[in-house]
Amino acid sequence: MSKIILILGAGKMVGLSIANLFSTHGYKVALASRSGTPLGEGKQFLSIKADFTDPESMEGVFETVKRELGVPNVVVFNAYQSTFNPQPFSLPLSTFSSGVAISITSAFAALKYSIEGFDTLPADVKKTFIYTGNKLNVEPWPQLLDLGVGKAAGAHMVVAAQKGYGGSGYRFYYADERKADGDPVNLNINGDNHAQFFWKLACASEQGPCLATFVGSEFVDFGGA
Repeated sequence: MSKIILILGAGKMVGLSIANLFSTHGYKVALASRSGTPLGEGKQFLSIKADFTDPESMEGVFETVKRELGVPNVVVFNAYQSTFNPQPFSLPLSTFSSGVAISITSAFAALKYSIEGFDTLPADVKKTFIYTGNKLNVEPWPQLLDLGVGKAAGAHMVVAAQKGYGGSGYRFYYADERKADGDPVNLNINGDNHAQFFWKLACASEQGPCLATFVGSEFVDFGGA
């Protein structure tokens, strides 16, 4: 049975926390990051250097994982660009374009190659794609225009993927960590909470809400807000 997770945009907090937890459950782990620096001291994680500003390179990342480990049945998209700018439309066009390439076009490519891989896996293997989100898809902040546009598009693509491929048993989620009152956690992101919640999503027998808001490591329905 395929037990392989690919984390795209893997860093020392969310990405590594997810990798560590899944590996304790017998998963082989591939980590793709901009630097390609190995993470997880003493762990046999596959580290891949990936340029998320070049969506065409995503195919090569998936090919490397397939060649070295096999086809991933869980894919996490955690890459993003965030540029704080009080005047959102004074953002340089080149900066906005790179944000679109990272958060939208590379995410599209990741969904495309994930689904193509899922198609080759046995029917009894659970197949899950998770886009690491936040509240910006429903509550825009002008100061974080490039990040917010990316998250909004990511949420849209996740829902579209579920509607298009959910009938095949594939699960798709936009995972959004919140405070208990529904406010965004902002910079207080908790890697372990993400790992625990993502594990629950990957193990679930059925698709849950695509817009998966969570507090701690538990799903909480904020009514789409």
